[in-house]
This record gives sequence, structure tokens and C-alpha cells, in this order.
Amino acid sequence: MRVVFTVHGDGGTGEVLDFLARAVREGHVAAVPAACVPVLVREGRCRPDHEDLFEFRLSAQPQRCGLTERALALCLAVVCLPLMLLTALLIWVCDGLPVVFRQTRFGYRGGPFTVFKFRTMARRAERLQAGLQRRSRQPGHLFKLENDPRVTPLGKILRRTFIDEWPQLINVIRGEMRLIGPRPLPESDQGHYTRPGHALRLEGLPGITGLWQVSGRNRLTFDEMCLLDFYYLCHRSVRLDLALAVRTVGVVFQQIGLGRKAERGREQAGDVVRAGDDDG
Repeated sequence: MRVVFTVHGDGGTGEVLDFLARAVREGHVAAVPAACVPVLVREGRCRPDHEDLFEFRLSAQPQRCGLTERALALCLAVVCLPLMLLTALLIWVCDGLPVVFRQTRFGYRGGPFTVFKFRTMARRAERLQAGLQRRSRQPGHLFKLENDPRVTPLGKILRRTFIDEWPQLINVIRGEMRLIGPRPLPESDQGHYTRPGHALRLEGLPGITGLWQVSGRNRLTFDEMCLLDFYYLCHRSVRLDLALAVRTVGVVFQQIGLGRKAERGREQAGDVVRAGDDDG
């Protein structure tokens, strides 16, 4: 049975998420008018169907990282190993040990696991976070500073090029993450889960990159992040993953100044949904 969202309250993203949560709980296919979820078109570059609706249908198949994807992650790790070793050496020379940052994050259905990243912050960064978070709190947004004083000079380069994320290939090889998927959040962000619809983004394995990561990231509210992540989980396919991988490369090029930011009038809304139409 398909149920269509109709506005009863403010019609905001939070209300849409709660509608989707009820539909999933009751086993329905949910449809939402494009006008009620502008972030999917504006930032996600998704395109609604011929009825101007976005459909959400969560797969009943168990969420896991398959052997093919884990083998691909292993191959990528081998190819990237020389640069990863050089990065580890530079971190050690510039800022000492440890070179790898380990943190408990929460993935599929809230299950905890240890995520690996190259360390980009000063060693006492986590002790400083509470004070910085109080001073820069943005309601409805994840904690993120534009110019974080805890980030080292080398760390800024690693973050801009996404090299700091490469050790997460270990998490993919272990089956704890996927190459593409929702971002796994640390314990300090768990307080954002305040309504039933927020947990929808936990209905799949987290990923190194994903739809939210290439669609505005920290400019978006937590509600918008959850909506983008759930849309991805409902439409995941090989073609969609490849499209998001290409967009990730584009974001990296923009970050390091080699790419030109897309002009609003020239953005091609619908690239993602066309890729997601294949259930492969």
C-alpha cells in the first residue's frame, strides 16, 4: 500500500521524517511531494517521478557489506598504501604519535564500532570539544567549526583532500562500513536523535562517503541529513553508488581548487535519481 504525505503541521523536514517513520513501521510505501522536500532537489540533485512525488521504499534485505565490496576496499587500500604510509610518516614528524585516530561511532541500527581516521587534530582535541561546542552551538546542526583551532596545519590539508578518511577502508574490509552510505556519528552527536524519523538513517550500514557528504554537508540541518540518508538507503544501487563516487571526486577537486563550483542555474537536478533507478 502506498501512502502520500499531506501537510498537517508546519510541513517541515521533521514532519516528513515522522511520516516516513510511521510508513516504515506499518509496512507501507511512502510518497512525498517534491515541494515538501526541496533539499532532495536543491542539494541532493534528485528528481521526483512523473507525479512530482519522491517514493520511499526500504528494502527488506539484510544490510551487510558484501564480499565484492570488501575485496574492492582491500584493492583500494593496497593501491593507496604508499601514500597512506607517507601520510602516517608526515603526521608523526609534524605532530608525533598517534598517527591514527580511533573513535567509537554508531552504525547499523545504532550498533557501536571503532572507526579509523588519520589524526588531523591536536592530541587534546577531544578534551577541548565540550567548550567549543557550547560556544558555537547551532540548533539543529551537527557540531562543526569552519576554522577549528584544534586542526593542525597538516590536518587541514588531509581534510581538504579527504585523505584523512582513507583508513576507514579498514572498516569496510571488516564489514563495519561500506564505501557509500550514511555518515557514522560519534557519541557527542547522539543527542540529535530526538524524533522517530531520525533513526531511519540507521537502517543501513554507514559509509565513507554518501549523498549527504556531497550535498551540502554541515550547511544542512540534522533533519535534512536524515532525509538525504534515508532517500539513499531506499534507492541504493550500483549506478547510484558510482554517481556518488564521481560527485565525491568532484567535491575533492573543488576543495583543493582544481574544480569549478557548479552555478545554480546550471546544476543538473535529477542526476542522482536517474542513477538510482537501477536496482542492480
